[in-house]
Amino acid sequence: MRTRGVLVVGDGPAGCAAAIAAARAGCEVTMVGSGRARPVPECASLAALGLLDWLAPELATEPQIWLDAPTQAGRAVDRGQLDGGLRAAAVRAGVDYRHMAAAGLRPAMVSGRVVGMTGGGLDVEDRWVIDASGVNGWLRRHLRLEEVIDSRPWWLQRGFGTRIAEQGDPSFNIASHGWLWRRATASGCIWTALSSMRGGAVNWPSGMQPTGRIWLEKRHWRHLRCASGAGYFVCGDAAGYLDPATGDGLRFALESGARAGGLAAAALRWSERASVASALYADWVLQTYRAGRAALVDIYERAGLQVR
Repeated sequence: MRTRGVLVVGDGPAGCAAAIAAARAGCEVTMVGSGRARPVPECASLAALGLLDWLAPELATEPQIWLDAPTQAGRAVDRGQLDGGLRAAAVRAGVDYRHMAAAGLRPAMVSGRVVGMTGGGLDVEDRWVIDASGVNGWLRRHLRLEEVIDSRPWWLQRGFGTRIAEQGDPSFNIASHGWLWRRATASGCIWTALSSMRGGAVNWPSGMQPTGRIWLEKRHWRHLRCASGAGYFVCGDAAGYLDPATGDGLRFALESGARAGGLAAAALRWSERASVASALYADWVLQTYRAGRAALVDIYERAGLQVR
């Protein structure tokens, strides 16, 4: 059995940010993930771009990642390419990256404390574990962590479309049944739509139509009651999820991951402060979620879009 400082479960933006931050702080880091790469179009906010510049500044000049030039409204990104770039940056930072699905892994426990992982032919004993496994919630399922479901189900669609030159950019149109967000790119536009009804039709503006593949997901607003505990932190969508109308999902994934990685490294150095670090992190996640939720509720209520 190998001994490492930090184990990260999940290799998306949150997991890569956690792994890079912990490695930079001098920890030996193992990151496991399936290596999934979906070319879903998204928009990175200015705050997210700032975090990417800190974590992996070389990504800003890799043209395959970006779908347009940066603006005051952020930058359109190919998530599959971005995720691949962040994984490569983690490896360059010294992270031991293992391709492995979380489904066959279990947390290792000693006296009620998470100390590592077992299963999949790779047993890793660590003092701190970071769960960045996304909405599937690896630790939540195994430890039965309390989760709050905070909204009705939403149906999300994302994709590419034709460009409408006469409309403002980006545009956000909301009604009582859902909303449509659109941003122009060099080759057309990217868009995200939310509906309160399964199979709800998107109200396309005149002259616009989707092109290529459409990605469909069912989501709820949700968060963990406490996103940290004895020997672990939970970050990204595994800790809390609000729909893309916040415009800040990627920023939260990167920031929560970087915070978790840095705090795990600090807890390894100063174990007597670990409980304080854990409590401060959990409070930050909860307050960040509540602030985002309050802003969305205000927008939705004014549009007559029911949250529950």
